[in-house]
Amino acid sequence: MQLTPTFLLEAWERAAPLAAHARPLALLALADGAVEPTDLALLPLGMRDERLLRVRRQLFGDRMTCTTVCPGCGGYLELDLCAGDFLGAAADAAEAVHRLDCDGYAVDFRTPNSTDLGALVLQGNGAEAEQQILARCVIDARGPSGPLDPRQLPPDLVAALEREIERRDPLAVIWLDLTCEHCGHAWRSLFDIASLLWIEIDRWARTLLQEVHQLAHAYGWAERDILQMSAVRRHGYLGMIWA
Repeated sequence: MQLTPTFLLEAWERAAPLAAHARPLALLALADGAVEPTDLALLPLGMRDERLLRVRRQLFGDRMTCTTVCPGCGGYLELDLCAGDFLGAAADAAEAVHRLDCDGYAVDFRTPNSTDLGALVLQGNGAEAEQQILARCVIDARGPSGPLDPRQLPPDLVAALEREIERRDPLAVIWLDLTCEHCGHAWRSLFDIASLLWIEIDRWARTLLQEVHQLAHAYGWAERDILQMSAVRRHGYLGMIWA
């Protein structure tokens, strides 16, 4: 995959009309070229995000600059992260089904994928929806008295299952331990590579379209010809327009 203006605009154009949970799959399908979004939707979220991190590093580099808001004082914090640091935590995807044995209970489960996120969107974002997603991932559950309904697991078993899912697929949920440099407040924040990558692609695409518009308006050039120029040449012409 090469980072070209044409690739960027195609990725942006394909993904923009989609729901947030479907955009990462469209980007990965375009980057790979040989995999369909329907197949990518069945990947564990951690494996999906590992691929997104690799795409992001190839497009924009290893360093990721993010901003967040302190829940204590409302101040803005800028974070410098590295994609390579997260890639080192990627899990081995050899096993599709996992087993949790806990206090006399045995649960066979898989880790969540993008189809589960789609169901979460349809059902809302409350605790009930999250419970339904968890139930989707339980293949079989048994307790001291026999089989269990995945939607009616004991709370302690649910908590243990959530921890085990995070352990099995560590990139699916990435928590950052943060401390505000302004007020000293400490909290945990969720890092979402899918959202970050889309924000960067959307920002870059809109900037590129603005550059195309200005050059086409000033010189009468076609979009195709402008996109074939290097960024250095485009910016050189833009500088003469703005002078």
